[in-house]
Amino acid sequence: MNLRQLEVFYAVMKSGTVSGAAKQLHVSQPNVTRVLAHTELQLGFSLFERIKGRLIPTKEANLLLPEAEKVYQQLGQFRNLTNKIKAGEKHLTIGATPILASTMLASVIAQICQQSDYTIEVSTANQDELCDALIKNQLDMAICFGDDAPAPLVQRTLLNTEMVVLSPKGSSQPSPLSLESLLADDQTLISLDTRDPLGIQLHRVIHAIAPDHHPQITVRNYSAAAELVAQGAGYAIVDPWTAQQYDQRVQCHVLEPSIGVCVSLLHAEHYPLSIAAKWFVEQLEQSL
Repeated sequence: MNLRQLEVFYAVMKSGTVSGAAKQLHVSQPNVTRVLAHTELQLGFSLFERIKGRLIPTKEANLLLPEAEKVYQQLGQFRNLTNKIKAGEKHLTIGATPILASTMLASVIAQICQQSDYTIEVSTANQDELCDALIKNQLDMAICFGDDAPAPLVQRTLLNTEMVVLSPKGSSQPSPLSLESLLADDQTLISLDTRDPLGIQLHRVIHAIAPDHHPQITVRNYSAAAELVAQGAGYAIVDPWTAQQYDQRVQCHVLEPSIGVCVSLLHAEHYPLSIAAKWFVEQLEQSL
C-alpha cells in the first residue's frame, strides 16, 4: 500500500462514504473508487462491504487502521515540517559555554526576541557536551571557546581576543603582569582544567616556562576561578568576559606574553545551518 492508497483508505474509514472521502481529499469520487479497488486487488482481500450506500469496514480493515493512523499522523508531521522549512523555521536551539551564554549571547538573543517572533532555546554545557549534542542533532549550533572541533563538526571563528589576569582586590601587582612573575610569586596561580580549551592553552604556556609546575587549585569553571580570586585564594588567568563580570571584586591585568582566546561557532557537518540559523549568526557577528 503506497501513500496515496493509504490516504484514500484512511479517508474512507473516517468518512464512511466515497463522497465523503473524495471531499476530504479534494478529488473526484471515481478517483477514490478506482484507488480503493486497486488497493483491494493488490492486498488480495476486501477492505469494505457496500451496505445501503455506505462502506462498512471489514475485520481486515479494522486490523489495519491503528497502523494506518500512525503512518498518517507521521505523514502529517512531515508535511508540517516541510511547510515550516518553506516558510523559514523560526525556532533555534543554541548551545554555549555558561559565560558566553550570559554575556555575548544574552544581549543578542534579547534584541532578536524583542524585534521578531523567533523562539530560542539556549543550553549551557562544557565544550565536550556541546560537541556531543551537535553530533546527535540536539542543537542547531554551539558557541564556545577554542578553534578546534571533532571531525563531524564544522568550526568557524567568530572572534579572537586575549586572556586576562585576575588578582585579589587591593593587591599591588602592576599591569601588565608577566606569567613568569606569577609563577614565581608566593601566591597560588589557580589553574584551569586541561579538558577545557582555555585550560589546554594555559597549561601549554605554563609548561613551556615551568615544566615542573603543579597547581594547588584546578577548576573547570571560569567563574569558579574568578570567585576564588575574589576570596583571596590566589591569581587566575581567565577569559575577558569572566573578568568583566568580576571587575568590581578583583583587579584585572594585561598578561605578557598574551594568550589568545578564540570564540567559535560550531555546527554539524551533516546538518547545515538553516536560513534562520544563518540569520542569527549574522546578527551575532554584527554585535561583536
